Amino acid sequence: MSEALRTIFLTVLFAFITAMQFNLDADKTATRELKNAVEIAVHDASLALDEAQLRDGKLVFDQVQARQNFRDGLMSYMDLDSALTPNPTSFYQDEVVLEYIEFVDDSNATFPMTYTNPTYNIVDTLNGPSIIVVVTTTSPRYFAGDPIQLRKAMRYMGIFIRRKLIRCIAIVILGKINYS
Repeated sequence: MSEALRTIFLTVLFAFITAMQFNLDADKTATRELKNAVEIAVHDASLALDEAQLRDGKLVFDQVQARQNFRDGLMSYMDLDSALTPNPTSFYQDEVVLEYIEFVDDSNATFPMTYTNPTYNIVDTLNGPSIIVVVTTTSPRYFAGDPIQLRKAMRYMGIFIRRKLIRCIAIVILGKINYS
């Protein structure tokens, strides 16, 4: 009888630990995938530049196109529909919410600058035009348990590290240099 009880106890314990491990693994995967998706989507958004301002040597975002690029990138990478709700084949189960987006560029800042956002507790030094976003969703649950809220804040300015090179290329492409 004691062996039967021990076997039942160990089986229940194994099932409990396995369920916990699945949930923890889902949390880690969801966090990593959300970070990657937001990073790629912000990169896509940063490619939308105002060409008229670019001709004048200023890096200014086309905010309407940048927002659309961000949503499109997020939808593609996370398998979401146009309302940012996961499709049936998505790893995520709950809606993804774009809580905050801000464009800091040559039209509204001088660089370097210290960026602060007390609402989301963001403090960072920006050396060039950047896009700051905050995205939230909940981690999927495959077994019983409270889902955790996932929030990712991302600042992207990778393209702007080579700021002078970009300005030179833009000037050449847009025809400001006369080679004669």
